Formats: sequence, C-alpha cells, structure tokens
Amino acid sequence: MKSKTYKGTPISTGIAIGKTLLLEKRHLSVYRLDLEEDQVESEVRRLQEAILKAGSQITLLKQQLSDRLGQEHSYIMDVQLMMLSDNLLVENSINMIRNEKVNAEWALNETASSLTSVFNNMKDEYLRERVTDVEDVINRVQANLALINVHYLTEMDEDVIILSYQMTPSDIVELQNTRVVGFVTELGGKTSHTAIIARSLKTPAVTGISEIDGIANSGDIVIVDGYEGIVIVNPTATQLDEYENKKRYYEEHSRVMLTQKELPAVTRDGRKVVVQANIELPDELEAAIRSGAHGIGIYRSEFLYLSNPDRLPTEEEHFEVYRNLAEKVYPHSAIVRTADLGAEKFTPAMGMHPEPNPALGIRGIRFCLQRKDLFKTQLRALLRASTFGRLKIMFPMISDLSELREAKAVLEEAKEDLRLQKIDFNENVAIGIMVEVPSAALSADLLAPEVDFFSLGTNDLIQYLLAIDRNNDRLSYLYNPLHPAVIRIMKYVVEKAHEVGVKVGLCGEVASDPQNLIVLLGLGLDELSMNPVSVPLIKHMIRSLNYSDAREVFEHCLTLATAQEVNEYMLEKINQFFPSGFFAPRRSSML
Repeated sequence: MKSKTYKGTPISTGIAIGKTLLLEKRHLSVYRLDLEEDQVESEVRRLQEAILKAGSQITLLKQQLSDRLGQEHSYIMDVQLMMLSDNLLVENSINMIRNEKVNAEWALNETASSLTSVFNNMKDEYLRERVTDVEDVINRVQANLALINVHYLTEMDEDVIILSYQMTPSDIVELQNTRVVGFVTELGGKTSHTAIIARSLKTPAVTGISEIDGIANSGDIVIVDGYEGIVIVNPTATQLDEYENKKRYYEEHSRVMLTQKELPAVTRDGRKVVVQANIELPDELEAAIRSGAHGIGIYRSEFLYLSNPDRLPTEEEHFEVYRNLAEKVYPHSAIVRTADLGAEKFTPAMGMHPEPNPALGIRGIRFCLQRKDLFKTQLRALLRASTFGRLKIMFPMISDLSELREAKAVLEEAKEDLRLQKIDFNENVAIGIMVEVPSAALSADLLAPEVDFFSLGTNDLIQYLLAIDRNNDRLSYLYNPLHPAVIRIMKYVVEKAHEVGVKVGLCGEVASDPQNLIVLLGLGLDELSMNPVSVPLIKHMIRSLNYSDAREVFEHCLTLATAQEVNEYMLEKINQFFPSGFFAPRRSSML
C-alpha cells in the first residue's frame, strides 16, 4: 500500500509505531419519555444510582492513575468527581425529572448541553477544554443508565495505535495497562486533561487530523511522531528504519535531559534565564516541581471561584491555597495572578451580568475593581501567605496607569486592614502586572516605574495586537508569535522595563514551543514560564545556546517584513544551531 503522511498538532511527545485500531466511541441515542406521576421518584432514584456508580468507577480510575503516576496526578479524576456532585448538573437534572416528568436520560442530556455550552464559550483555553471532562462524566452516567459496560480493549497481543474522533481522560487511564502505544485524534488540545495524562504516561499523541476515520484501516501500520505532529500510515521500509532510529535516540536523549532537569538554565556564554512553570490547580504543583521548574511563573487563581458556583471563596480558603504554594515552591518564587474573571466565567454568586463580548468586557482587573470586596479578600489572603515563602502578586488585564494605581490602592487598604489587626505579612511583597493589552505594552515606560516585574501574556497580547480570535480555526494560520509586530512590541516592553531595573518574564504558551526559544532568548527575557512538561527541554536548549548568537538572530528578525520571512529565517537558524534537531538527528543523516 502507498504510504501517506498527515500533519496535525503534537500534544504528547515521543515516537510510537504500531498497528491501527479504529476506536468508534459509542454515542448513546437519547430520547424524551414522558412519565406518570407515580414514576417520577423512582426515575430520580435511578439517576442517583447511576451517578453513585459513576463515582465508584471514577474513584477506581483515580486509584489506578495514582498507583501509576503518583498522587499529584489524581486531581484530574478529582475534577470529574467534583462534577458528579455539582448542583448545576445533578440538582438541575433531578429538578427537570420532577418538574417536567421526563426520563433521567433526557433530563441529564438537556442539563449537560447547557453546561457544555458554557465551557465551549469560555475564552480561557484551559477552562474551555474542561468540556471534555464534562462529556466524559455524562457519557459514563448515561452508560450506567443504559446498563452498558464502559470498559473495553483490555486484551491486546500487539502494540496498537488508536485512531479516534476524540479520547477522554478516562479512556487514557483505562488503556494505560494495555498495548496501546500512541493515539491520533481529530479533536483535542494541548491543555486538555487527556493530553496531560498522555504526557505523564509518555504516550505519544497527535490531534487535529481531519476525517480521522478515513485515513487508515484497522491493522495498517502507523507511525506517530509526537514531536513534529506527523502521522504516517503504511510507512515505507526506509521510513520505518528512520523512525526506529529516531525513537531510540529520543528515548536516550530524554533520559539524559531528566538527569539534568535541576541544573539552572544558563547559556554557554553565561546568561541565566529562570525557567518556571504555569499551573492552574493546587495538585499540579508537585508535577511542576518534579519537572525541574525553578518557581511558578503564573498561578491562575480562578479555580477557587469556579469550583463552587454557588458561593465565593472565603479568605481562609484563599490563604490555605497560597500558603501551601509558597511553602512548597520555596526557595523559589511563585507569582499568583489575581482573579482573571470575565463574563464567560461569571458564576451566580458573583452577581454579574452576561456580556456580548467577554474578551473586551468586564474581566481581569476591571472585574476586581468593580468588586473590590472580592478583590480585597483575595489580596488579604495573599499578603498573609506572603510570610511563608516568596509570593508575588500580579494584576491581569491592566490597560493603563490609572487602573494599576487603583489596584495598588486597594492593596494598600488590605495592608492597612492587616496592620490594624496585627496580622503579619511581607510589607515588601513584589507587585507586577500582566502585559497582555497593547495599550499596556505601549505604555511600558509609564508602567514600569510603578511595579517590580512585568509578565508578557502572549496568549492575549497576540490576539489583541493582531485582531485574531486564536480559537477560530479558520484564522489560526494568522496567529503567529513571530509576527514582526509581536516581536517589536515585546522588544519595546523589555527595553523600557530594563531601563528602570524591572525584570520581564513571559508566561504564554509561546514559551513552551522550542521553535520560539532562540527569539525569546535573544529578546533578553529574564524568565520563561510554561507547562511543566516542557521545562526539561527548554532548559536543555538554553544550556546549548550562546546568548550572543540568539541576540544576533533576534536583531536580524527585526529587519524582516513578514511573519513568513521570520519563520523561514528561524527554520534556517534552528537547523544551524540544532543540526540534529531538538531531540534527534535530521532525517537526512539517518538515511
């Protein structure tokens, strides 16, 4: 058969070779059935029993995941257990059964549809990808209602590559002790729990392959390149030899990198860059520390507000989370971003109204300054926790100096409250801002003297600067972190900050992509923060480069007129500085 190559998005690194197994996820048909009055309560009990059974199943998966990877990864299944007890899901479904006298399947399906639409409309990629967890939980409960066994593929006698429209977190956990060595999907993202588990299990994976069910037949040989996002169906003998060599090289190289993960990221000519981790949930902290990250570059605190939509977190709940963070990450620092909440994340307890354009509406610092009671509660907790380590406070979505000064005024009020109560806190706690709005970037010279640090939030900065919805697949080709406008505005921010001794970090996903590293290093950034799994590689690459070379490359990029020119030039330089690739020799050297 003729070899065919497909290009997708890598979400878990590694090379896998095996036979195709087409996994057609079973979607149960759900119909509305009207009930008699005397059937309603038994239908409620049927739903409750299905939910209890799902809880037992997920608890078992949690234990299996913990046994394989350690307690720090069990939070992924805790998220699903939390969803099973969420009033938005359970109580609303039960109320629909009782009020409309309909069957459990229909009530659950209708409630779930409303819930998934909320997640799908969220701007934050991490939160948006939690819709997979919602669907995973719903499908499990529906299967229990239908008395279907959700376990499968427990007996395989050869290595297989799964091709499926979508894989859920529980799919990955259930398959961890089988002969599945990789998977390819049509849907999925780098920050999904599916991807996180796959990376932790070192299972190569690629997503974004269109019409997945038509690219191969069951039994075809498939190669999955989780570094470059390449999928090869029915490879030639030469391709098989090449990838077998790459696989061996990668595995050895990864072992070496992990032995060096604690080494500082210092270039060959002596420039140090602090490499940190981005985390969303408290339980991700252990994985960040184990990756070799020297601190937390951004700790997104929104989960405290979203985990229970019916009430706001108390000061003590905030404090316990931040104290744990400060203690565990010490002697390194941890930056906590104050609540970056917007209309797509508003819960009933916040008392806010929906907005037609959340990305440009009341979000981030705008929300905090409208709800100063909520803001001060968080700031008091952060100040109290600051005595337990090296916590730093960062304000999101600052667009001008007046906003920053108003936020700092609320912080001073929180400090004065604690002084009057004789509660200890760090009087000199570091204060910084996310530079993610073009107006803030262009006002860097005005903002820098008022803060201790900047953090470039490239996820939003690129989106706002280029007027591109980064979640619009039809425009994704325009979302380019190496666009001349992007690198020029970042250069301005770094220069103006350094003029007054303010350090600059970068905490967007751009930092985790090795193809961007030379430019980011040449930009003169002091810190880079990324998903934990990328930390060992980025640190290794920094130690392989000269800052002077990276600076020269960056300066040349400033002379180029288009993003395409920059990308082509960078490909040339990457091949020059890493002639064997980031992980393995170039293909030509192995043929």
